[in-house]
Amino acid sequence: MNRLRILLLLIVMGWSSGAYSQGIVQRDGLTNMDKGAQAMYDGNYILADQLFREALGQLSKLPSEMAYYFGRNSYHLDKYKQAINWLTKYVELKGTSGQYYDQAVLYLNMSNAAYKKVKEQEIQETHHQLMVSDYYDCPGEYVMCPICHGGGVLIQKGKFGAVYQTCPYSGLSGKLTCEQYNQYLQGELGMEMMDE
Repeated sequence: MNRLRILLLLIVMGWSSGAYSQGIVQRDGLTNMDKGAQAMYDGNYILADQLFREALGQLSKLPSEMAYYFGRNSYHLDKYKQAINWLTKYVELKGTSGQYYDQAVLYLNMSNAAYKKVKEQEIQETHHQLMVSDYYDCPGEYVMCPICHGGGVLIQKGKFGAVYQTCPYSGLSGKLTCEQYNQYLQGELGMEMMDE
């Protein structure tokens, strides 16, 4: 009978120590979330991010305010897409009755505006890069002329039928060097090319 009691005691102790350990991890996660929130309010956004990430790893079930804290802090770290995702999640979970609803909507709107601005800047930078000298890396020594499509001759309709003209960009060769092609793309290639 003693062996059975000892075995039962060991099983119960093992279960309760596991539950106890889980409770400690959960408590530590909530503590890290609270410390992260305080760091965020103090303007220590990088520290807050670290504490929030630790809390995410420790908490088996995330409190809804964690979504608000993490989203708001992400905004301050210029991680706008991440901020949008977390703040949207908070609003979905808590609705208009959430404690942080007004601030969440405010930060959500600011994150959306900032994200849109970043995307517009990326488009402008890409456009600018496309317009700088030698942006196109040609696959070979020559590129087919985009005006005559490599034929070297332009055919236009005239009053008395077709009018044939040597391509003013590539001449009869129908080819442009990589440098000429980039000049053409930038609008800097003149129509003085002659057949070589």
